[in-house]
Amino acid sequence: MINKTNKDRLFFYWASSFVIAYSMYYVLWLIMPNHLVFGALYRMFLYHCAFPMQYIALACFFYGVIAMVLSNKFETANTPMRILITILIIALTILISSPFGGMLWHFHDMYLGYFPDKWFSKMVIKGFSWGLETGWLIIALSIPYNIFGCIACYFITRKGVERYN
Repeated sequence: MINKTNKDRLFFYWASSFVIAYSMYYVLWLIMPNHLVFGALYRMFLYHCAFPMQYIALACFFYGVIAMVLSNKFETANTPMRILITILIIALTILISSPFGGMLWHFHDMYLGYFPDKWFSKMVIKGFSWGLETGWLIIALSIPYNIFGCIACYFITRKGVERYN
């Protein structure tokens, strides 16, 4: 059960990570060649570049849930263990948010004109599987955004632990 402190912690993790992630996206958008902050596969429709706020919010939501769950372990750990917990938070966030990012990608594909038969099942099944297959690769290709995100993950998690424990 989620008590008031956990709700506050979840909101803190989600909101602060979203504000920092979107701010960093915008700063990098200003300085990156062709404004391409996120990585992409060859000939891939760049819906994640056209609608970045939605993809960022999705990942930040799952980060918030996972960070909230692991914050008690993070609090009692020493610095090397905190770094390992941060890596675990990042890996779980990518693993859990990628299928939903794939579903969002399929939704944007339909929104912009491609509307297949049995669209709901295709969006869910193909989006889920394609997100698992390629979501991690898109994130890995999103240098330097992913590096800043990893660093921010550690400091946001630490600040949340200090603030709510």
